[in-house]
Amino acid sequence: MSNSTNWMAARVRLGWILLAAGLLTGIAGVWAETQYGGLPFNTRIITGVGILLVGLGIANLVRYRAALNDERSARRITVEERDERSLLIRHRAGYRAFWAAFALVYAGLMWVSFAANGSLPEMSTDALWFFLAGCTVLPLGVYIASMLVDERRL
Repeated sequence: MSNSTNWMAARVRLGWILLAAGLLTGIAGVWAETQYGGLPFNTRIITGVGILLVGLGIANLVRYRAALNDERSARRITVEERDERSLLIRHRAGYRAFWAAFALVYAGLMWVSFAANGSLPEMSTDALWFFLAGCTVLPLGVYIASMLVDERRL
């Protein structure tokens, strides 16, 4: 086996590990919900993490499993993932997404600080949930948009 095939096999193994960990975490979350209903946090969070891990595992398996048996596809995918231009674009996009997340979280912290001394109204639980969801989704949007712009520009 070549380096490309070994790299693909490692990615497929990672996919299986993530899938198994996700299934175990999801089952543990469902079990915790049925056995320990009075916990001070929502046990569905554990199930949600399991679903996330299952999704990541399936994504790895779908992406790399087909190329595992085809040497040309494995080489092509390996070259694409390790290409210096692609790495530069991903790093720049990640840098921009980090600063977007940093600015959003800083704005939220300032809001809470000003609300504590009465300068701003307090955030309701629903508003806080939407704010935190925005702190997750907006940097992802910045990352994707930055990748698309840099793909055309660089």
